[in-house]
Amino acid sequence: MPTRRPMSGRLLSAFVAAMVLIPAVGCSSSSSGEQITVQDGNPALTAAFARLLEERGTARLGDIVAASGIQIGQWDRMYSFSSPNTSDKLNRTLGTDGAKWSGLHTHSESTTQVFMHEGKVVLAYDDRERGPIVKRLTYATPDSLVSPKSAVTKGMGGDQTIWYLEIQGMS
Repeated sequence: MPTRRPMSGRLLSAFVAAMVLIPAVGCSSSSSGEQITVQDGNPALTAAFARLLEERGTARLGDIVAASGIQIGQWDRMYSFSSPNTSDKLNRTLGTDGAKWSGLHTHSESTTQVFMHEGKVVLAYDDRERGPIVKRLTYATPDSLVSPKSAVTKGMGGDQTIWYLEIQGMS
């Protein structure tokens, strides 16, 4: 029987590569020329996701964000992009035509997490821990459920169970 292993950024990153993000349709913004800076990580949000994974619990995405204590104000959508990213790719998907993005990472060891409210970016950060995986969704909402999932991988020491978070469902 495989053994359970605690969360680590490396274990989560193995599953983020499989993430598929479908471009959003109908998302509009008046952000032409807006400057958007991608922050270097968000430890409070990463810690909130880590606690949920450690507890093997399920929670609403909005509750996790609120529990993290980050001050992003209102938000209605969260997008997750596997790197590398370009301004054009993000603008096409988010409907932020003409926005100028700075701080985008081009290495494959990170994910760009973007929170929006009414078509405007309220927070964008580089998630080197490659946090929760948005599966089968174009985007997640505050009401989307976040739950732990496991998978068995083959390793040099035999089969190992890896735990990660998956965001599912939209309301």
